[in-house]
Amino acid sequence: MSVNVGVEFTGLKVALGELNQLDKSLRRQITKDFKAIVQPVVQKAQFDLPSGAPLSGMARSWKGASGADIMSWQDAQVKRNIKAFTNAKKVRSSPTGNLQNVGVFGIRWAGPQATIFDMAANGLLSRNLTARYGQPSRVIYRAYEAASDQVERQVQQLVNRVMMLTGRQGRL
Repeated sequence: MSVNVGVEFTGLKVALGELNQLDKSLRRQITKDFKAIVQPVVQKAQFDLPSGAPLSGMARSWKGASGADIMSWQDAQVKRNIKAFTNAKKVRSSPTGNLQNVGVFGIRWAGPQATIFDMAANGLLSRNLTARYGQPSRVIYRAYEAASDQVERQVQQLVNRVMMLTGRQGRL
């Protein structure tokens, strides 16, 4: 589960690709720097998660069609699934002609618990979650909003550094 905050940089994916070809350790350092920038957001999101199952039914094991457990709430696992990421994959086109463009920098909360707890908007489960924890997004976007000015400023500086290292002109 990721949330788009609407900051867009042109040419960043290409610049990161070039940087990876020139100096892989420097490219890895860019990822480490981004993770350090958003660490306060990740920590706040982890802190804001309820300790224990948010609703009593979420403490039980729910099996999907494949037989895999799709819902049980285990604090350590759920919190560990909130991570910062970088992605410089090229824009792809699907067979239907739709473009698939994944963000370069982001924070993702992976797993079915993320989808259900953070973003559920319909049905009885959603009404119960909303009554206790507020409207969706209940964790990730709220954590981002608390530090958005600082994060956006530091990410802009990081992007400027990448563009300078590759000799590119990036723009917002």
